[in-house]
Amino acid sequence: MSPFAINLEKTRNKTQIVSVEPAINAFGSMLLVSKRKDDPGIHEWVAKTREQMSAEELARHHLVTIGFHYAILPQSNGISFEQYLDGLEATQPSVFRERLLGAYSEICITDESKKGKAEPVEWNEVLSSAENYVAFLKYRFGEELTDVEMETRAYQYVIDPAALKQLVTGHIRWFWVNHLQAEWNRVRPMLEASAKAFNKIDMSDMTRAEVVKFVTGKELQDSKWASEVESAREVFFIPNAHIGPYIHFTKVGKDFYVHFGAHLPEGSDMYVPELDRAEIVSKLSALADETRLQILRMIAENGEMRSNEIMDALKLSQPSVSRYLGQLTVNGYLQERRANGAKAYTLNRDRIQKTLKAISAFLLDHL
Repeated sequence: MSPFAINLEKTRNKTQIVSVEPAINAFGSMLLVSKRKDDPGIHEWVAKTREQMSAEELARHHLVTIGFHYAILPQSNGISFEQYLDGLEATQPSVFRERLLGAYSEICITDESKKGKAEPVEWNEVLSSAENYVAFLKYRFGEELTDVEMETRAYQYVIDPAALKQLVTGHIRWFWVNHLQAEWNRVRPMLEASAKAFNKIDMSDMTRAEVVKFVTGKELQDSKWASEVESAREVFFIPNAHIGPYIHFTKVGKDFYVHFGAHLPEGSDMYVPELDRAEIVSKLSALADETRLQILRMIAENGEMRSNEIMDALKLSQPSVSRYLGQLTVNGYLQERRANGAKAYTLNRDRIQKTLKAISAFLLDHL
């Protein structure tokens, strides 16, 4: 992935660019339950919620949030999750399918020779059978990103919009009442505190790329997102209680939303114990694994190591090592660079020192 291109002409940013956005924010937390559950730093609420759901409930949740993702995305900002739900229930059945297929028609195909081109779609042919529907998704998204079993099940609802509406509205309201509402009420005050702390800082003279780095701590390396961020009418940042060290993107109309793990900006004069505790737990979870600690120790001793050297030393498979290194990198404990075509890793000593300092401050400084 290419580095995020910094716009040399400063894009003036609004002062209130960090916003809680209840509907979009809670939707992001709901989506996390469908994602991988073993990534370090993801809040324990995600795993506990999965444990409370039956196999059928999890399958239905995956179908609704992933299979019909584009049909149920919040269409407005500044609204509560209840208002979002009411809006879904007031939506005509055919609109759900139109949103879904409309988004799919704009997805660029994965064929390298035609990448970047969204070809016209013959929907009558695509929707003539489950096989054709799945084949279309493979062509647009790639085989590795297409869940054949789930999309085959999804097809039965795509051709029956009334059933589609009943499924998604019923499930989302059930999930809100049984799993998300109480958690949202618990975390909202600390999300508001995070937004308030960031909005006290003048970021008007930063480029958008600089603001992304300041708020999220991440350098955007995906050129697709770089282009989206630069071309968006407005870019807003949403502090989320469950996403941990990861970031997620949502586009609503012409505006772009960047979800990040709720925290206080460095040097903030605010003290919010719940935020401090959540950030420390997120950071420590990446260290709470013998293999990840072993990798950090080896890299510290050697100064720099390539992924294949770690594979050989630990007798682990390439996918396993890549997962461990990715987890440590996204949590900030490792720094990654390209060396002769291979990825090389060094220890981020500054992040380790800041983690230890945060623990000390949380446990000792406010006694």
